[in-house]
This record gives sequence, structure tokens and C-alpha cells, in this order.
Amino acid sequence: MLPRQKAIYENFRVLDSSGRLLFRAGQKRLDWYLSRGLAKRIDPETIQLTFANKGDGRRNEPFYLQDMQNKCVVCGSSQALTQHHIVPYQYRQYMPEAIKSRSSYDLLPLCMKCHDTYERSAIKFKQHIAACFGAPLDGVGWEERPEIGRAGKAAAALLSRNDRIPNARLDQLKDIVRDVAASHCSLLSADSQAQLPDADAADLPDVLRELCELKARVRGPEFQDHGEIVVGMLADSQRCVRHVSGLQADVCRGSWRHDSGVAEALCRLRIAPVICPTTG
Repeated sequence: MLPRQKAIYENFRVLDSSGRLLFRAGQKRLDWYLSRGLAKRIDPETIQLTFANKGDGRRNEPFYLQDMQNKCVVCGSSQALTQHHIVPYQYRQYMPEAIKSRSSYDLLPLCMKCHDTYERSAIKFKQHIAACFGAPLDGVGWEERPEIGRAGKAAAALLSRNDRIPNARLDQLKDIVRDVAASHCSLLSADSQAQLPDADAADLPDVLRELCELKARVRGPEFQDHGEIVVGMLADSQRCVRHVSGLQADVCRGSWRHDSGVAEALCRLRIAPVICPTTG
């Protein structure tokens, strides 16, 4: 992961038509309101809406109204910052859209050094989660196709044109290629399929190259990703799991809580963040 080149928080203020602070925003969002005549500029850092908004914005949520610091929440560094998701994409992608959309609350700045420290801890914790839930990190429901693997190796040997391969072994390799090319013809490209009725598969470089690229292990119809299994089991069993990574978030903003944002919504669904960078 590369550090951000721009500031993570731009901290512009958006006021309602009566002058009360609604929320903080970045330059892009300010430009959107201004370009449409929906706001007027009060000062370089503030705009005011020119219409009566229906909701209260973030008026009752102190976290969203405060001046955000562009500092690592762990060590306080302002250099080489990244944005860290409290709940990794591996799990977040299987959560309801209402939970995971527009959740800036659940993004925290970490410097590269602290992010690397977190990642090492997170890998161990994911392995622990995999063992606890019987959810291998590479998922379940894989289909093994050993014959494809053998054909790929045989095709690679034939393509190598190794003069030291005995003739008897060459014949074996060609037989393997012919058998798989015939039995799994549908896996080959249309061009290769068109050549097979009139030619020996073992003599067609394009067919051999395609056989080399076929995977001996593929996702079956019942395949489930690790994150899908974990999120589903947490929802079903109503268990909450929170990871303590060992990082002391001394600089974390005072109004930030690990049980708010996505975490709060997940707990309402009986799903808690699987990975959390803070201690508590």
C-alpha cells in the first residue's frame, strides 16, 4: 500500500441556511455545492447552503463535526499516511450496503510503519479466526482437477522440446495431452477447438499453451469465501468478535469509539468488526 499524496482530511465546514454546522467535507464536495448554486462561500474554509436542508446532517455526531487531524492514530506521525479500514474488505464486502457505504467513521489514518505492524498482527488473527470458524483463508468448495494438472505438465514438457526426453516418455506425454484435450475440449478456446478434429492435439502449440494455463484447482458451484463464511456465521450465531492488535492508539481522536460507525451497525446485526486497530 502506498501512502496518500494528499491530506486525508481537508476539514472544510458546511453550514445550514441558518448558520449551524452540518458536517465537514472535502474540496470536491464543496465544489459540487458551489457549482450548482446550492451554497455560498463564507470564507476559504466554509460554505453555507442556500436551501433549507431536510435533515440535521451530522449535527448530533461530534466525531463528524470536529477538526480531524492528519496524523497516525497510533504514533501521531503526519508522514506517509494511509487510510486504514477498521473492517477489512475481505469481510466488509459481505455486509449490507447500508452498513458499509459512506462510512468515513470506519477509516482511520495510519502511518506506513504502524500499518505494517498492524498487518503482521492481522495475518495472525485471521489465521485464528479461520481455525475458530472452520473457515480456511482460501475458502471452501474448491474442485480439484488432477487430470488438468497432469496435462498442463505434459504440455509444458512437450513445448520445451527437450531432446533428452526418451521416445517412450514422449509418447506418454502426448497421450496425456490427447486424452485431456478430447475430454475437456470445452475448456479450450474456440480457435483451438476448431483445429482439433483435423489435427493431433500434441502437435498444436496453441493447444499445448492453453493446457499449460488451465488451473488444476477451481472454485466449485458451492464455493464460499473465508469472509463470507465468517460474516454469515457471526450473524447466525449472534457472536461478537473484536481483535486487539496490540497497538496503543494514543493519538486516536477523543470522540472516536470502537463500538460506533460500522461497528455500531454490526452489533445491531450481531456482527462485530473482525479486525480493529485500536486497543480498548
